[in-house]
Amino acid sequence: MMKSKKDKVPIICAFFFIVGLITGIAVGSILFPTIETRYVSLDFHGVFFSPDGGCKDAVISWINKANSTIHILIYSFTLDDVSNALIEATDRGVDVKIVFDSSQISQYSEYDRLNDAGIDVKKDTNSALMHNKVMIVDEKIILTGSFNWSQNAEERNNENLIVIESVEVSSIFEEEFEKIWIVSE
Repeated sequence: MMKSKKDKVPIICAFFFIVGLITGIAVGSILFPTIETRYVSLDFHGVFFSPDGGCKDAVISWINKANSTIHILIYSFTLDDVSNALIEATDRGVDVKIVFDSSQISQYSEYDRLNDAGIDVKKDTNSALMHNKVMIVDEKIILTGSFNWSQNAEERNNENLIVIESVEVSSIFEEEFEKIWIVSE
């Protein structure tokens, strides 16, 4: 018995589906090569939440533990206690460099105080907000999250901070820091 045209429709659809699938995979692999997945070793040293969850104390603690370098990308920074710790770190020979978002530099910002204390500070010159909140300590510890270094963040806002130890992850953050540092004023 001969199949009608109606009976051939599912076979034709399946054929074109398979051809399309194979073509899509082939074209996709050419246009979008597989991204190599890199597994890295890391240790967590804490997860903190504000308000009043220890974020500020964690930042100060890691500043106090620094031996050689502290590199910071920060959006809002108005906490005197953190500035005091950075000034003390500089006094004990730690290389401290900070990039502030220019829109957040005001009479309340720690920018002028740290600059006057001899710390290398720069203003981000990117036209977009430099919304990072990152501190890289001794090229292996990263503090990052939504936590701004401000009284509002510490006492009123729901923000977070995570502390990670990883040379591999730190090098990625350090690359970003250097890229922003070089073009900042």
